[in-house]
Amino acid sequence: MAHEDRIELVIEGLSEDEGRVRVTAFMAQLQKFSATLQKIDKETNEGQTANIFEIVALSYSSPIRVTLEPRPVYSARVTSHLIVERLKHVAAALTTGSSLSGFDAELLEDIRGLAAPVGKSVKASTIVFNDTILDLTPRIAQHVEEALAVVDECEGFLEGHLDQINIHQGANTFHVYPEIGPKKVTCNFPNHLYDDAVSAVGRRVEVFGVLKYRLAAPFPHQIAVTGIDVIPVDRDLPDWEDIRGRAPDATGDVSSEAFIRELRNAW
Repeated sequence: MAHEDRIELVIEGLSEDEGRVRVTAFMAQLQKFSATLQKIDKETNEGQTANIFEIVALSYSSPIRVTLEPRPVYSARVTSHLIVERLKHVAAALTTGSSLSGFDAELLEDIRGLAAPVGKSVKASTIVFNDTILDLTPRIAQHVEEALAVVDECEGFLEGHLDQINIHQGANTFHVYPEIGPKKVTCNFPNHLYDDAVSAVGRRVEVFGVLKYRLAAPFPHQIAVTGIDVIPVDRDLPDWEDIRGRAPDATGDVSSEAFIRELRNAW
């Protein structure tokens, strides 16, 4: 593994704590850092996990430095360089104030989680990789906050594959992956749709509700769900043998042959 593929998180504690980092702040930063890298990892590998991130260096002498290195999972192709390139792309958009409409909303939420504590529970937080240094400043947090703001809502529906359901402690979310449009849409569903959501995991569905759009985004990133319909696969649909004899009185006193003959004459 090339040394430049390592990614480092640097956290500096508050002045009133003499630069030491509080354990709650450290754990929160590390969790968001890990979540950010995992999402970028999946983005670079068609939605599948390609790497495990190992701690290869850890130092505490104010500031704390945590160095991670991507290690390919069994049989996966090496994508560490793609992760670094994607990080560069993200960093450039964050620091230049460019539009963030093309970035995954959940990825932006994790980045916001890294930047928001700066000046509050930590003095500074920085991501270092290759020759790039990304200082997670309050200005970046504000930029992400504005990008995540919902600017339009409308009723509608979307169709796709339902996966990644989370019902832990009432989270009530799942993701739908459409064939066209957005890569995925986060769906929040009410308790009365619990059974419908759980039984639809792994199925193709139509999800109805209020679609939510971010600034300048062409597709919705979220939907407040009001209904879920499972789309049956071909093997679940009835064939002619299944419907034979289901409506023996459909033609009344007229024979089937005469009924069809009358229909043809009507043409």
